[in-house]
Parts: sequence; C-alpha cells; structure tokens
Amino acid sequence: MTIREVRAALTALLKQAAPGVPVSKSDTDKPVVRPSFKIDIFPAEGNAACGGARERSIDVDVWYYPAERVEYLEECSEMAERLIAALETGIDTGEIVLVPDDTVSTTISLGVLVLQFALSWCESAAETGDMMEALEY
Repeated sequence: MTIREVRAALTALLKQAAPGVPVSKSDTDKPVVRPSFKIDIFPAEGNAACGGARERSIDVDVWYYPAERVEYLEECSEMAERLIAALETGIDTGEIVLVPDDTVSTTISLGVLVLQFALSWCESAAETGDMMEALEY
C-alpha cells in the first residue's frame, strides 16, 4: 500500500467527518483557505517481517484551519472531537482498515488545530504461485 492510497483514504474520511470542508494539498502554503484541512504523511519505519513480509509505519499530521481567525478555540475543539470520533472507526483504504496505533494527540497553536498520530500495517510477501506440494528442499 502506498502513501498516496493512505492519503486518499484519509481525505475521504475527513470529507465524511466534515462535509464541505476542502482538503488542501500539503505543499500549498498560501493562500490558506478557511476552513480547510491539510494532511502531512511521513514514512517512519519499514521493517522486514517473517516470510518476506514488510511492516510499515507512518506518522500523520492533520491540520485544520478554522473559519475564524479570532475566537477559534470552540470551533477547533469541536472539530477535534469530531475527527477523533471518526478515527476510532478507522481509515478504510479498500485493502485494510487502519486505526491509529496509540493516541491521537491534539494541539491548538496560532489558531490552527493539529492532530498527530501513527499508523502501522504489515504487507505480505508477493505470491510466487508455487503450491506447497511443488516446493523442494
């Protein structure tokens, strides 16, 4: 599974949790559309697992820019509650449902809400097509 697929699934979750609030591209600095979301995903780990499988882990930051630049605390708090509740059911990527590993931390700084969490999953090794009966020692 690619980061692009995780981003698309998370975007769909955000749009469902907050209808009408657009999701901006991560590398768009200005102008900031209000209200809007921005998603930053950073690969954190990739480890080998049994039988050629891979364990993958990413760190996710979801930024919410409230409609109001002044008196934004209540709007950000309500959005944090809404997003945390949406993340509890997981992010459906079509292949698997990813649930945040531990906690979803929230911060409100300079009038912007930031949710931070990690996601992990295991990808199985590619199938060779050989049946067990056909394998030789």
